[in-house]
Amino acid sequence: MPRHPLLRAQLIGQYLSGTADAVVGPSALMVETTVRCNLLCPMCPRTGGGYPNADLPDDLLWPLLDDHASLGGDHVYLYGLGEPLMDERLFAILDRCHSLGLHTVVSTNGTLLNEARRRALLDAAPDHVLIGIDGATAATYGRYRVGGRFERVVQNVEELGRLKLAKGTPSTLVVQFIRLRHNAHEEAAFVARWRGVPGIDEVRVKDEDIGLPEHRTYALDGERRVAPCHFLWRGPMLVRYTGDVYPCYHFGGLGRSIGNLRETGLRDLWNGEQMVALRRLHASHRAGDDAACSTCPAPRPTVPTVAAAMALRGATVRQLVPLIERATRVLPGIFTERRDAQADL
Repeated sequence: MPRHPLLRAQLIGQYLSGTADAVVGPSALMVETTVRCNLLCPMCPRTGGGYPNADLPDDLLWPLLDDHASLGGDHVYLYGLGEPLMDERLFAILDRCHSLGLHTVVSTNGTLLNEARRRALLDAAPDHVLIGIDGATAATYGRYRVGGRFERVVQNVEELGRLKLAKGTPSTLVVQFIRLRHNAHEEAAFVARWRGVPGIDEVRVKDEDIGLPEHRTYALDGERRVAPCHFLWRGPMLVRYTGDVYPCYHFGGLGRSIGNLRETGLRDLWNGEQMVALRRLHASHRAGDDAACSTCPAPRPTVPTVAAAMALRGATVRQLVPLIERATRVLPGIFTERRDAQADL
């Protein structure tokens, strides 16, 4: 959320009133600094997509971080379809973000976390590190993380946790399991395997949220949402390695760009014509009129949940997300809108 309390209060007022233009922010950005990756995960749109081994150019990356901070930005997700540890600039990017007062999240597949990178990552101290493993056994892991070695990744993560404790690094380490059609049976075993591992702060289980029909565990049936989408008021907007900008990662997957940083600055894109139009649809409870929004696979927090989150800084919200996800499974409809339709498993 915006760093200054007055900006956070202004943003909450804008969201609750349905203000569509001159919105504070964006509070959060998802920046795909690289689209390089060393795995061929079948649930990832990168696999088979013909992507190059390319990075977001320096002349777009560094000004983007500066602009985000100057607009009151709070949070940066440093990942997209690529593996962040394949970007040689990652640790310098983390340093720049910290100097600008931006909280950071890095999501990695963990395969490249050798001793040198473990130390460099902890020295750079991202606020959150997500390590996606998605299986409790080598067979299930291998099905979804094609090209990775289960035993090596487990060892890398355990060593990262131990080193974090030894160095006293404040980074929050999260081992993550994305629930998919062919690994859902291992959810309990995964949680039991990682709970209590030294240095691991959270074991997170989340639903697949890209929406690929052959992998998701729920149906996309054109359901209409009640709460206006929080992404449109606080982000994260997605900036891809090409400099193309999207309202959110779902629009990114559909290729519905609202502009490119080479032609239009972040401020003008955030409050540009396309973003304003989307906000007006959501504020008038007509989100279903947009084809992308009507079948969006992302979680749908309730209005009180969104307003409460906007009152906090992004790093605090990240700490609370796994707790809310667990509570939602026990009490559906409390923090997020119900998604009753299920896919055939």
